[in-house]
Amino acid sequence: MKSMILASLFLACVFPGVPKAADSSSYPNRPIHIVVPFAAGGGGDFIARSWAGKFSEIMKQPVIVDNRGGGNTVIGTEVVAKAPANGYTLLLVNPSFATNPALQPHLPYKTPDDFTPVGLILTYAMGLAARSSLQADNIPQLLALGKKSHHPFTVATSGLGSASYLASELFGKATGLDLLNVSYRGAGPAMLDVAGGNVDLAFTGFSQIKPLLASRRVKLLGTSGQHRLKSAPDTKTIAEQGVKDFAAFVWWGILAPAGTPDDIILKVNKALRQSLSDPKVVQRLEVIDGEVQVTSPAEFGSFLHDEISRWSTLSAPKPVKAPAS
Repeated sequence: MKSMILASLFLACVFPGVPKAADSSSYPNRPIHIVVPFAAGGGGDFIARSWAGKFSEIMKQPVIVDNRGGGNTVIGTEVVAKAPANGYTLLLVNPSFATNPALQPHLPYKTPDDFTPVGLILTYAMGLAARSSLQADNIPQLLALGKKSHHPFTVATSGLGSASYLASELFGKATGLDLLNVSYRGAGPAMLDVAGGNVDLAFTGFSQIKPLLASRRVKLLGTSGQHRLKSAPDTKTIAEQGVKDFAAFVWWGILAPAGTPDDIILKVNKALRQSLSDPKVVQRLEVIDGEVQVTSPAEFGSFLHDEISRWSTLSAPKPVKAPAS
């Protein structure tokens, strides 16, 4: 009981908009929107659609996955920040939510004040994909190629502060490789340019890499976790290939607008737990080797607080924008 009280006090301080109790007996009675602040076809889109159907079944209402990519997730995030606090507009977030305050000081919303935590839902490691014509099939060959080259490798990311951006930054510092960030509106368009030979590299979830790998349009040089991906057991981790202790992960969670009532938040959290534990949903997420771990709202609030503090000194280089399509 004491820990629950402390958790509630923590959330009240860190998330001023944390919900107050209210009657949710009629919730939900109309469609629920899950705003995905990334382009359709990307990792966030895949994750949301993996469980949205089951979530709809449990909530007994239509669930609409609403892709609002752009602005390094700012466009979609602002939509939810300004939405009514009634549980009908939810936001799927990843590390960009925690890094944007440092990279973009004039956001059109307050982080984390304008949001209520619902729960962390998923984490997974990434793969490092390369264009098929790159003269390297693994990490040692990539490092050797980098030493010979007079130009940086271009690396496609989902924008400054995204998980793919953070992974590439960590990789560059760990290896000494010169990497030039090329920002996209999501993993889908980023990987299409890697497959098209326009960009050299990209860190992303295996769900984005697998179909392009099967058609030999990209290569998989290594994976970013502490253990090999179950989906690619023959591919060594980056750490196994000589980059000591390297590890980079993606996390995903759900937020609601500040002031959303407690009982609605708890109802959504319960439905998320049920949805993400469904065998069919678990099977869909196996393609990215996702580890489902739906936390409580208080635990996710604490996690976000730590992540925002962790990246508070992150500085923004000048990225190269993706070519217009």
